[in-house]
Amino acid sequence: MNRIINPYIENHKVLYVDDEKELLKSFLSLMRKENCSITTLNNSTQIEEVIKNEGPFAVILSDQKMPGFDGVKVLEICRSQSPGSIRVLVTGYSDHNDTVKAINIGGINSYISKPWDDNEIKRNIREWIAYFNLKEENQYLLTALDVENEKLNELLDGTVVQTVKVLGDIAGHVSPQVALFGEKVKLIGKSFLECIHGISTEERWDIMRALDLFNIGITLLPVSVQAMMNKEGLSALEKSTVANNHHLLAAGLLKNIPRFKSVARIIELQSKNYDGSGEPKNDNIKGEQIPVGARLLKILIDLVKHETSTLNVNDDLLKFENSSNKYDIELIRSIRLRQTKQPSISGETFLPVSKLEAGMLILEDITTLKGRQLLLKSGSILSGTFINILLQWHKRDPIKEPVKIRNDHAA
Repeated sequence: MNRIINPYIENHKVLYVDDEKELLKSFLSLMRKENCSITTLNNSTQIEEVIKNEGPFAVILSDQKMPGFDGVKVLEICRSQSPGSIRVLVTGYSDHNDTVKAINIGGINSYISKPWDDNEIKRNIREWIAYFNLKEENQYLLTALDVENEKLNELLDGTVVQTVKVLGDIAGHVSPQVALFGEKVKLIGKSFLECIHGISTEERWDIMRALDLFNIGITLLPVSVQAMMNKEGLSALEKSTVANNHHLLAAGLLKNIPRFKSVARIIELQSKNYDGSGEPKNDNIKGEQIPVGARLLKILIDLVKHETSTLNVNDDLLKFENSSNKYDIELIRSIRLRQTKQPSISGETFLPVSKLEAGMLILEDITTLKGRQLLLKSGSILSGTFINILLQWHKRDPIKEPVKIRNDHAA
């Protein structure tokens, strides 16, 4: 949520604390033509109440010799309750020790001696007010800069996230099987990620982007391989070592993009076994040296590849615990013990294009009303990108409705 910061307003409020009422009246008279708002206090023990109800003050002056709280005590309280205020001790010529004490305890910024010179004290108060506002405005500007940086980072982060999702969706457009596989990995991955403790916000961001992009390397494969995948699905990858290691192609590109070095590393190591075997073979990393995102992605990819028809994720995870050479067993146990959500399965239904949601499984080809254009094949998983494309297409060339879907994977 964006913080709202109001424009800076200069503070010209001055508080003078003194037990001599005539001196307070004299001070008010002296300052009446100055550009400031004067508050006086005759009872020093009420200092906290006045600061709370009428502060903050740009400048606080306090006499030293007073019944109740002396000046040192008053300014000590001011230092605690209104640390930004300029604190000034008003003292007699013989009160040198009190002045030193006020500097050490009350943290005074300055002091003036009685009797004061009228022109000098007016000049000093103008300078103190200016100095106070210079400090406060500088702090305001720093805060405002932080707020603007937050807004910019949120904007950039949102733009990056949406761009990444679009790129990830493009990979799924190669074939319905690729789309379904990618959506399952992301769906289960998000659920698993909630079960893993001790992951920083930055690591979580990297893992989420890796879940979006782990299949992007498929779009870098030759058109002939992509065409084969459109017919045979993911099994076509196994016919070519380069195609089967498409994630290495993706990592090679992503690592050169600012902020995506860690994302690229996760994708690069998504097929690496826990014992260090597997691709990339020239990388000797193993065990907990492998980023947790890559260890998680290895589990997710193999889990979706070998999932049972019952979709009992915990049962499949339990089987993986027997393969300590491949997987981080402690990570699996942590997920299995905390994971309670299972992918929900709901019935088939028919919806208009306007009601389609990301994650829905298309059960019949989506075509234009006249049947001239095939837009999405049966078996495809809807993504936000595809839905936007369908909505735009629907405005220009109506799509045949309703669309038959199953809501297996809606998040």
